[in-house]
Amino acid sequence: MIKLIVSDMDGTLLDDKKNIDTDIYKLLPRLREKGIRFVVASGRQYPSLKKHFDQHIKDVVVIAENGAFVVDNGKELVVKPMEEKKVVHCLDSIFSLKGVEPLLCAKYCSYTRSRELLELLSSPLFQYEVRLAEDLYHVEDDIIKVSMISHEGETAEDCYKKLRPRLDDCLSLVISGDTCLDTGLNGVTKGTAVEALQKMWGVTPEETIVFGDQYNDVEMFQQAYYSYAMEGAAQGVKKFARFQAGSNNKGGVVKAIRERTGL
Repeated sequence: MIKLIVSDMDGTLLDDKKNIDTDIYKLLPRLREKGIRFVVASGRQYPSLKKHFDQHIKDVVVIAENGAFVVDNGKELVVKPMEEKKVVHCLDSIFSLKGVEPLLCAKYCSYTRSRELLELLSSPLFQYEVRLAEDLYHVEDDIIKVSMISHEGETAEDCYKKLRPRLDDCLSLVISGDTCLDTGLNGVTKGTAVEALQKMWGVTPEETIVFGDQYNDVEMFQQAYYSYAMEGAAQGVKKFARFQAGSNNKGGVVKAIRERTGL
């Protein structure tokens, strides 16, 4: 019996134009009636994810910032802030590269030096809470993740090869999009967040469904027997999933949920 469903957002529950499959809103009350919890797990910030679910947010548990921040109906369940010296190290490493821009991520806001990046992330496409900061080294907020965005055409894979050797082993680095990478604390992943929720709720991997499409979803695939890679997932990601869902542009997540739960 399925008791827990976890879905990534970008490339998974969102289509390529960043629109959510609104059929999930109709499904949420039916899942609740059957005692099935629904969780979104994303590299996005919490405010952006909350806006996507709007009046349905009470039916959704949110794993934000790749597992560093977990919220259930306004209650903070997990918070994993980074030490200041680790944030400084991430910034130093990112600034040593060309053609990239860092983004500091706190619980309820992100910080950037770039007006262009601010305008992109705060647009209806992403709906981020973002502030300009002249000096990212002196942002007065608890940082839980440092992202890096490539803006000169290099792929995330190319940036990964350049950045990974510059980071201490105590820091993780994952590809979260075509031109985006996320750094954070080792051991803080979507997978560890899913595992924490499973323990909290008494749910086993055999009672869990997970959907994802990128490398930051791999750890949570390992927490579910019913692990689904999306049709458009990165090829290297698909080998970690037991099943494949349809296209994110054709409601692949909702279709798979209905098939697996009979709703």
